[in-house]
Amino acid sequence: MRRGVAVCMAITTLIVPTIMVSYYDQVISLVAVWWVPVSIVLVVGAAAALLADATRGSGRLIGPLALTLGAANVTVVVLWLIAWTGDAAPPSYGSPPIWPANTVVLPAIVMATVYRARVPVLYAGFVLLLLATAQQYVKQGQFGVLGYANSLLTAALVGVFLTLEYSTMRAVRAADERREQVLSASARAASRAARVAERERLDIVVRDKVIAVLRQVSEGVPEPRLQAKATQTLADLDGRSRSRPPPAEMSVAETSLRLREAVNAVADDPMTELTVLDPDAHYPYRLGEALVDAAAEAVGNAVAHAGPTAACALIGVFDSDLIRLRVVDDGVGFDPRRIPADRAGVELGILRRMREQPGGGAWIDSSTTGGTMVSLHWRRP
Repeated sequence: MRRGVAVCMAITTLIVPTIMVSYYDQVISLVAVWWVPVSIVLVVGAAAALLADATRGSGRLIGPLALTLGAANVTVVVLWLIAWTGDAAPPSYGSPPIWPANTVVLPAIVMATVYRARVPVLYAGFVLLLLATAQQYVKQGQFGVLGYANSLLTAALVGVFLTLEYSTMRAVRAADERREQVLSASARAASRAARVAERERLDIVVRDKVIAVLRQVSEGVPEPRLQAKATQTLADLDGRSRSRPPPAEMSVAETSLRLREAVNAVADDPMTELTVLDPDAHYPYRLGEALVDAAAEAVGNAVAHAGPTAACALIGVFDSDLIRLRVVDDGVGFDPRRIPADRAGVELGILRRMREQPGGGAWIDSSTTGGTMVSLHWRRP
């Protein structure tokens, strides 16, 4: 929902200057010539950055970039007052030619998806008062109350919209909580099924191969044939064949199954939500191994360091050309900046392992009070 709102508001902000091209002659006649390019660069630049993070980035910067876009709108209105020539707009101009008047409240709508109500409300109230001041001076060339009356109507409409938006956000969060309960139950059932399947596989290997090899053990140097058979049996116990080179690709079904098995091996029934958008997707085999090992390392770190009461979850999305995995916990957290560069578990086991894969990457978000999120990312080159 945050991404959707950010995309809509950013695109609208980018469209407005294009629509207002035919009115720029009116603007230029009332302000210094530098104001138009400066205003476009500030507002359009901030909107483009917000759009980029909402569509191509991690989405972690939507809140700060919404604040940046709001600051850009405030700055542009203040600069308008500085650049104003002092002449009132002719009646034929209609509304005062301050083009950001059509975009100043849009950042508040994005802020409402990230911050508490006081942030967008304070921003909207301040920027509308500032805009009303500019409009009043430009419309009549002197201070008055007409501009503030118009802004009061705008503020009322924005207030209704923000109220509906916060109500929707509450409903979405409630749905997420119910969804997590269902997913948690499904994950536990899948975990039990994976463990049963693994036990069955091990039973077959032990019964058909391990016991057969042990029966042939005798004193002295073993025969090469028996050595090769024992080596193959160890590979079968490990779940992979060492006598053959690994395949070039790994299917999305195998990748998700191995992820579940890996995290279940290091944690006790962690919540696992893996969404497959393309059931026919295939990935490079080494990438699949790196994802499994990095996710298992992250879950193991959460179990070892997040605290005895912390909950851990693995959430992921698989598409044909994109993989996003998140390992999150609500434990004590830590300061990622204080991790030594030679720390094997984090630097080698997670970050470097993923960054060595073409199109892969990883980062860690954590604080000493806010838990930890390990993000694993891959986009097909």
